[in-house]
Amino acid sequence: MATDKKEKRVKKVQARHILVGTKEKAEELKKKIDDGEDFSKLAEEHSECPSKKRGGDLGWFGKGAMVRPFEVAAFTAEEGEVVGPVKTEFGWHLIYVYEVQADANPDAGPPTGDEDADEATLRTVAENYAHEFMMLGYTSKKVLSLFTSPHFKSANAVYNILGADAINAIIAQVFGQKIETPEAKDPPA
Repeated sequence: MATDKKEKRVKKVQARHILVGTKEKAEELKKKIDDGEDFSKLAEEHSECPSKKRGGDLGWFGKGAMVRPFEVAAFTAEEGEVVGPVKTEFGWHLIYVYEVQADANPDAGPPTGDEDADEATLRTVAENYAHEFMMLGYTSKKVLSLFTSPHFKSANAVYNILGADAINAIIAQVFGQKIETPEAKDPPA
């Protein structure tokens, strides 16, 4: 079985999560999910993460995108499984892995619809991503690199549409930073 040596394949998952402050709260919510309550609805009501606005949805991610305990749980879960409580430095997570691609092209992602969104929606998406990565302990500089990384197709699409200046301003705002605009800018690549 010959494969193109240039074509790297990776595992990616799509997941939702609920972040709470205590193991007891996470276990209480897990029981509700096991009893048939809707994960997304519980995320909206109880999660302490900005992703709660999207029912806890984190979209597609590959290895290296999340803090280690979260990643291990997400990547060992079966498709359709809810795992947890999982402890990270941010609190206790319940993770619902709703889709797995075991043999994904790292540069490909499912269509996001971002290309058709208006600017206000794109800014909201950018803020959500920045909040998400901040919650996972990234610096603002690292968040910018994630926005331009092919591993985050939706973030990358938003970055390309809004442009570097808008994204820098959004990330700075989320991180509570002031940004200074340099007089001389690098020419676009």
